[in-house]
Amino acid sequence: MELKVLVCVVLLTLVIPGSLTSAPARVQDIKGVPSDIKPVQGKHEPCLALRSGSGSEPVSSLLSRDRDIPDTVIQLPIISSGEIPVYNSSLLMMVQGLLSKQEILLEYFPADTMLYVTAVTRESVGFYSVRTGQEFWQEIKLFLKRIRLADFGDCRKQAEVLSRVLLGKVAMKFQQKSKAVIIAHNTLSGFPFEVLVLPVLTPGPPILKARHLVEGKEIVYNNSVTQWLSSRIRKKIREVKAPVENSLAFVGFSPGFSYHECIHELQDADTEISTIGKMFRDNGKAPVLLLNENSNENNFKSIARFSHIVHIATHTINSEEFPEMNGLLFHEFGSDQDDSDKDDGLLSIHEICELKIPADLIVLNSCSSANIRSRIGMNWFSCADCFMKAGARNVLCTLWNVSDRFAEKFMVEFYRYYLAGMSFSKALQQVKVKMINEPSTSLPVNWAAYILIGE
Repeated sequence: MELKVLVCVVLLTLVIPGSLTSAPARVQDIKGVPSDIKPVQGKHEPCLALRSGSGSEPVSSLLSRDRDIPDTVIQLPIISSGEIPVYNSSLLMMVQGLLSKQEILLEYFPADTMLYVTAVTRESVGFYSVRTGQEFWQEIKLFLKRIRLADFGDCRKQAEVLSRVLLGKVAMKFQQKSKAVIIAHNTLSGFPFEVLVLPVLTPGPPILKARHLVEGKEIVYNNSVTQWLSSRIRKKIREVKAPVENSLAFVGFSPGFSYHECIHELQDADTEISTIGKMFRDNGKAPVLLLNENSNENNFKSIARFSHIVHIATHTINSEEFPEMNGLLFHEFGSDQDDSDKDDGLLSIHEICELKIPADLIVLNSCSSANIRSRIGMNWFSCADCFMKAGARNVLCTLWNVSDRFAEKFMVEFYRYYLAGMSFSKALQQVKVKMINEPSTSLPVNWAAYILIGE
């Protein structure tokens, strides 16, 4: 009864992205592939290519690069009063009702010389302000640069200082919880909080034996409170609904681009995806993977809506000059299009927002996939925002270019923990901890790029 009342209240308050109640069409015949899938001649062996670095000329100028995220706030669920955020009390009550006892939600609002932090737990709500100055935001940018250049040795002390500023005021609340939902705006958007250190102390004795935050906490990100609420509500609704029959456990897409002269070929993925596929099969869950010609835009639109997990290994377009082209590339991108009505192989952010994909998890296994953004109306939306608007509960994406050397190991370990019964956030935490403890992968540049956006 309590859940029904809560859901009714929230539905009246929020515009919830995606479809919550519509049943999927019947899944047909071979390997659970829907009847509207259009197989083409070519290799059908389950195999998914890894993401790779940016492509070569002439389209390399459009392929994703390591660039800053626009300083834009997306539909904040607050009533603004100058620089100081003033929250709606009913919204805070809903957040508290949907948080577990082990969770804390932290929202960060940077200003020129101040940082405003809201900390919400099931038991209490706290509002804090910290005086920063422009030098602090320069330190944030320098810190990110050092991480991406694998120069973390020189910024360990810097991480301790940043931890005191970003987490000092909420340290007592934070240390009592095992999971944090972080919503960071403007300058802090895209900042990997899990690289910060524990324990967090107030000014005084130096921090000894500092640990990365992720070693003690599960970390989940969101772009707004309403986005997190929508994801959490969909989870609650699915928990009380009967399981959907004929749903696919895992669907993977990899265009490969082996035929392209102007797009960097995606290589070295066979071992990764075949290993993951075997893991699912060993758990009694048949995977469906579409490679090369079969990894086309039409097949994605047809089959993704039936899957619990959708894994996409491809290139992305992240163009400041042509933001309308920002999105994910599929097999037919760049090929001659005889029929203008056919899909062009570019799944743009605008197209994603119009889809219905109620997946539990979308994996965007490509370079800087968390940074792909386009303007829709008056606001900027990321690729993850639009997948969640399309109905997905979680999106696993990357903050910067990911290396093939470590990506295979990372994703195989992630699915190993997930298939052992862990949640997505717990599995992500565990694989990062494992990489931290291995000297060859301990630097944050290897493991901090992957972030989970969602519940």
